[in-house]
Amino acid sequence: MCAKLKQQESPTRYQNLVESLPVGVLIIKDGLVDYANPHAIKMLGLASIESGIIKPTEFLHPSYNNEFDLLLNNIKKGKNPGFIELKVRVANLRTILDVETSGGLLDDGSIQLLIHDVSTRKQLAREQLRAQIAEETNLQLQREIIERTKAEKELRHAKQYARSIIDSSLDMIVATDIDYNINEFNAAAEETFGYSREEVLGSPLSILFSDEVEMKKVVGHITNQGSLANEIINRKKDGTFFISFLSASVLKNEKGDIVGAMGVSRDITAIKKAEEELRLSEERHRAIYDQAYIGIARIAKMGRFLLVNERLCSMLGYEADELYKKTFYELGVPEEVEESLVDWDQLLSGKIKNFSREQTYVRKDGDVLSANVTVSLVRDSNENPNYFVAVFEDITERKEYESQLEESIKEKEVLLKEVHHRVKNNMQVISSILNLQSSYIDDETALAILRESQDRIKSMSFVHESLYQSKTLSEVNFSEYIQNIARNLFHSYGRPEGGLSLDFNLEEIFLNLDTSIPCGLIINEVVSNSLKYAFEGRRTGRINIDFSRLSDGRLKLIIGDDGIGLPANFDIENAESLGLQLVTTLITQIGGELDIVIKEGTKFNILFKEQ
Repeated sequence: MCAKLKQQESPTRYQNLVESLPVGVLIIKDGLVDYANPHAIKMLGLASIESGIIKPTEFLHPSYNNEFDLLLNNIKKGKNPGFIELKVRVANLRTILDVETSGGLLDDGSIQLLIHDVSTRKQLAREQLRAQIAEETNLQLQREIIERTKAEKELRHAKQYARSIIDSSLDMIVATDIDYNINEFNAAAEETFGYSREEVLGSPLSILFSDEVEMKKVVGHITNQGSLANEIINRKKDGTFFISFLSASVLKNEKGDIVGAMGVSRDITAIKKAEEELRLSEERHRAIYDQAYIGIARIAKMGRFLLVNERLCSMLGYEADELYKKTFYELGVPEEVEESLVDWDQLLSGKIKNFSREQTYVRKDGDVLSANVTVSLVRDSNENPNYFVAVFEDITERKEYESQLEESIKEKEVLLKEVHHRVKNNMQVISSILNLQSSYIDDETALAILRESQDRIKSMSFVHESLYQSKTLSEVNFSEYIQNIARNLFHSYGRPEGGLSLDFNLEEIFLNLDTSIPCGLIINEVVSNSLKYAFEGRRTGRINIDFSRLSDGRLKLIIGDDGIGLPANFDIENAESLGLQLVTTLITQIGGELDIVIKEGTKFNILFKEQ
């Protein structure tokens, strides 16, 4: 049951007016909702509302609390807050509404707010619907204006409500007498036309139209038909023109005699301009779409072509109408299609935003087309999958060229080995320079930083040394690489043999350079961390490193110690240590997963795939 209006001597018919308005009306008093009309209760999804219990923040979206407080403060200070956009939550907490609101200060110090649901206001048709709603409000206001002239003293308090509603309207409201002289001009009209209310009251309506012809068309139509809903051209005080959507009707007294007219309108110049720009933009994009050198297609979730450009038709040798009857599965090589379906499923599930892969397609004439395909998913306004957009780049010639390059690449492998050898030598020179520099530094912190830098450089130099000595330039014997890194760190931190033990359980696995370097740095940081902190106050202990390949092809790296362990609330994502920050970054780089076990020491379990 709605809370009663707390406006003494307020006539019942004006209470009925407010309660029948198709906009939400709230009265806020002492920070609580003192009154809400039925439309506001329905809009907010409330079953009932009791006076002075509900706070606005219970239905206001939290991110708009500041804007709402600013609105209330401006109204209390007597400022015109204009119209602001807010978000409110329906009581079921599942629906968020976009609203526009404004308000005014009442005599008793309470604040009256008008709330308009603008969630669906996107197109001109929706603007027209708003105009129709405003027109219904208008019809009730017209009756009140006529009655107000008969009993102005009796309607003193009701006039305050009516004035507040008119001035809080998002739309321009203008009324005239029987001679079409202006006798009503709300705040929205003042802001749009540039006239003050005092300037236009009593002036002919023609001052608001582009010319006399435009006005006569409107007046003639509402006189003959009784109402009008159409686009018109208005003129502002400064002489500039704008397009508005007008909903107007005649005003009649109780006897049915015409006593004036009233119109509700909204400036749609920006909308009309946006529509024209959208039309031109679509034409330009369509021209670019068809003239692009790459193939572009819109593909349904089930794989059928929805839209293709001319370039894709040329690449595949089909007409557009022929492609619209096919799916991309039909044109692909079966084994490749099966592999690509995994990526398409990940797009639909939201695990990835897009993917690129090389695909082979069979042209209409039977020839083979090699293409690099990039696919992304377009979602609707509710974030549901809508359709795919695929870009096809013809790489047939490039693939042939790459085949010719393979022989040339083999000839360069010898040179690359020499490069790796020299890179390794250069890194060793850098490490030696850092070592020499450390002899001139007394600050322990700076010395520690130099030593850590040396260890990281050495861990990378071991990779280049392994590649130089390997039969292939693409793989590193990672089990040997792990031992080299760990033993170098024991030497670097001065841990003698017989104190701390270093145990290995390593499969002989070869990894490429892109995987070996980040993995080597991970091992460097974790083992260094154990040597620095895990055995404080102890001379003995154990560090073990296990490395193996699982049955699913993934690699498992375990680095553990039996030291004092990490704190129970340790969070590596927020660790202050540069080394541990580097560990998380490198694990992300290789697409790995990290699990830290803190029990009888610390164990880093890392699962990853070769890059």
